[in-house]
Amino acid sequence: MSRNKKLAITFSVMISAIVLLLIVIFYSPQEEKTENQDEIQKTTVTIKAVGDNLMHSPVYNSCRTEDGFNFDGLYENIAPYIKDADIAAINQETIFVDETQTFSGYPSFGSPSQVGDSIEKAGFNLITHATNHTFDRGYSAVMHTIDFWKKYGHIAVLGINETEAHSNKVEIYKKGDLKISLLNFTYGLNGYTLPEDKPYLVNILDRGERNAELIKKAEGLADITVAFLHFGTEYTHTPTDEQKRDVEFLVQNGVDVIIGTHPHVIQPVCVHTSENGNRAVVFYSLGNFLSNQSGTDKILGGMAEVTITKENGVAKVAHYEMLPTVTHADGKYTAYMLSDYTDELARHHRRAPNLTVEKIRALFDEVMAIEVK
Repeated sequence: MSRNKKLAITFSVMISAIVLLLIVIFYSPQEEKTENQDEIQKTTVTIKAVGDNLMHSPVYNSCRTEDGFNFDGLYENIAPYIKDADIAAINQETIFVDETQTFSGYPSFGSPSQVGDSIEKAGFNLITHATNHTFDRGYSAVMHTIDFWKKYGHIAVLGINETEAHSNKVEIYKKGDLKISLLNFTYGLNGYTLPEDKPYLVNILDRGERNAELIKKAEGLADITVAFLHFGTEYTHTPTDEQKRDVEFLVQNGVDVIIGTHPHVIQPVCVHTSENGNRAVVFYSLGNFLSNQSGTDKILGGMAEVTITKENGVAKVAHYEMLPTVTHADGKYTAYMLSDYTDELARHHRRAPNLTVEKIRALFDEVMAIEVK
């Protein structure tokens, strides 16, 4: 081989090596950086919410112990399903009272505070307290409940307020660059009237200027606004015109997700488009989560699942669905996901005769098929 030919081969090899080196330096790290940037720019929050935690006297009496109460068993079958949620919400229908007051069930509820300890232990980190039963035991019970939750600093409590300043504050959940505003209102208080000097104590749902301003404030502070509403007509699966008007009001003012309770039975899920073009996912009613009420319709509840994402600065509701739950009562009480419930358990149910899994599923499917106009 000639000297010139050897030099040409050597030069060619050197050029190839340099090109490969440049590819490694300038292309591979850039691709990895782009992938990492995509991961950083996308944030996901999962919300799971259950309905009315309704402490009738047979429920809390079934949880009595030698030392007082233990409510862990009510939630132990649901706990595995909420442990992966960023926000795990429960509607605490009944207010807490301390040991100096008398515990009570329907119609004027006062529940042992130990309910809250077991709620926290199960993994719930968002409590909605604005219900028609919030003022059943007056001002002192509301304040006792507020004071009780202070020991769990990681739990957000909505709907009841210690001060007027607190009532004007919007609870914000933050994860990465994603912010979610959280609101809670009840349609009323079963005829009870809040103290004249403390009208801020419970968040009352109306279509007035104050609520409009609060909702708009919430919308301005976050990417997504979620409102938990206690509204509707008891024991009806079809949303009322009044519910629809409330939904229209909230969506027009910027609410993106509405999660409803109060009817004690489930109602359908839909996307509502308001007159001004805003859109929101609406769970009209999650029904009962735990109670002593009887009948298939009242032992069937729902768990709302909502996935919210923010990618490249744009936040949206990426997924939503409702999964059926069951209140089981056989002397003790507990809640199950319907997917875990069996006909053997159903045969021993004391509050729903002739119960089967198929019967529960059929009712759930029937209600979910209701078209909201």
